[in-house]
Amino acid sequence: MKISAYRLAMLRAPLREPFTTALRRVDQVEDVVVVLESACGRVGYGSAPATEAITGAGHTSIIDALREDLLPQVVGRELASVTALTSALAGDNSNASSALETALFDLAAQDAGVPLCSFLGGEPVILSTSLTLSLNEPAAMVSSALAALERGFTHLKVKLGGEPAEDVARVEQVAAAVAGKASLYLDANQAWSIQQATQVMAQLDRAGIVVELLEQPLPAADRPGMALLRQRLATPIMADESVFSATDAAQLIELGAADILNIKLVKSGGITGALAIADTAAAAGLQCMMGCMLESAIGVAAAAHVAAARPATITRVDLDAPLLALGNPVRGGTGFSGSRVAINTTPGLGISSIAGLEYL
Repeated sequence: MKISAYRLAMLRAPLREPFTTALRRVDQVEDVVVVLESACGRVGYGSAPATEAITGAGHTSIIDALREDLLPQVVGRELASVTALTSALAGDNSNASSALETALFDLAAQDAGVPLCSFLGGEPVILSTSLTLSLNEPAAMVSSALAALERGFTHLKVKLGGEPAEDVARVEQVAAAVAGKASLYLDANQAWSIQQATQVMAQLDRAGIVVELLEQPLPAADRPGMALLRQRLATPIMADESVFSATDAAQLIELGAADILNIKLVKSGGITGALAIADTAAAAGLQCMMGCMLESAIGVAAAAHVAAARPATITRVDLDAPLLALGNPVRGGTGFSGSRVAINTTPGLGISSIAGLEYL
């Protein structure tokens, strides 16, 4: 199967409410979309959001990397071996690489006549995702938590990153509101010091509040600090911004700096890198979460297929981005309803159409 042409587009979808973390505030999903066309008439899709605060990539740099560096390497090429082709791609923009890789794997799985997860070694499943509560005043986060319960969510990720006293108040009030109905993850997005993290978790412990995970409490580069904090806390620590690659994963594991790793396609440069992280974790006996950025159902669906391909290792998913938007412009393929992320048996990603694409 020869890749004959490509198109680039923007896909935008407004959010139900602004999404705020310790790193940024976003009002809408805004993805760069790669549309790959094959000589036999198949179409593969991939996408990536701008994540300047995390990967350093904005929309302009993603588009430039695709047009100038990555797409010229694949157009006109035979897709006989997608892994050989993707491993040979040269480029240093992980968002752009992820978008292109997703489109290539979509085409390859379509050519094989199987869903992407099956092409990667798994099978279609229904996953249960957590939902993220955006950083806000405690009362607003309680309101969002109660709305999430009504939508059927039983795992909530609480975004933190203010002053410790404010973060304790957020968790205490959300925990009281969902007691017995949902479990909690905490995500500080690198905003705390060791002392602040220890203080917050000690106060929550004294209040009898149990949380399943504490995600990336310290700056990404402070792996020794993460290891020290892990020794101090009973709550499992999950690395997110500290792990972009299998090399990062191996270093975190060697230091004892994490109990679980959060994999995201745009951090790892795509599906190949994500699987490498999962396999590195599996070899060391660690579990992973499959996460996503604030992005469209194209990239999130691809992440769901990766999770389904490594179910023994990727035991949690945080694939809620399409559920934070007012609507899903992507038709076909993976379904998002309440906490359910349902992968169907359509070959590839199974996307039939995408509404509102603005071609560049």
